[in-house]
Amino acid sequence: MKYRCENFLLTPEEWYEERGFVPNVCFPCAALADADTGRIAIYYGAADTYLGLAFTEIDPLIDYIKAHSCVSGNDTEPGIR
Repeated sequence: MKYRCENFLLTPEEWYEERGFVPNVCFPCAALADADTGRIAIYYGAADTYLGLAFTEIDPLIDYIKAHSCVSGNDTEPGIR
């Protein structure tokens, strides 16, 4: 089964995410996962000017994406990306 979240997981809320070279933009750059604890550290760009670091846990993140998925029938057909 494929899932795609209907909303953004990272959204600009802090001043350094809202003000910069490209304002109101957050985008993930890298993630580190700790398999033993299920914690994830996500490095992200903020407004094309700053670098942020967010923490979460894998199970709640996957549960959220599944609960807010917006995948259509065409999204799961072979050969369609």
